[in-house]
Amino acid sequence: MSLEDLYKFGKLKKHKTTSEEIKNLFDVANRCNKDASQTNISLDLRFVSAYQGALACAEAILYCFGYEAPRNSYHYMTWDALKSIPDEYINNAIAIFNNAKQKRSNAFYDRADVVSEREFEELLEEAKKFVEYIKDKIKQDFPDFSKKL
Repeated sequence: MSLEDLYKFGKLKKHKTTSEEIKNLFDVANRCNKDASQTNISLDLRFVSAYQGALACAEAILYCFGYEAPRNSYHYMTWDALKSIPDEYINNAIAIFNNAKQKRSNAFYDRADVVSEREFEELLEEAKKFVEYIKDKIKQDFPDFSKKL
């Protein structure tokens, strides 16, 4: 299903972005990855931070295409909408972040000590790759929005 189809079915909203807004989302992603690298907080919160950094970049690329996910289903629809982008790396990454989404929710809201060291390290590595990949994709495909990156 295309992004426009998702919009027509009420799953996405139209969004007009700016290079400043895209820069701000990448600033969030970079802060999240920096926070995730701190060893004086729990693995759970570090995991949540790495996930949030990737989500900020997912939001940025969705904005570049002219759409945004509604707040009542923000996490789900952000990742789901990205499936409409014909990009093998993004589609493979979506599977990783969709799996992390539930663990993130459990760690943030439901209980402690949800995340293992290995799970955290794998997610942080993937989140960092995702941030750089999306930044490069925006620079290539949406140069007007990448002026401040």
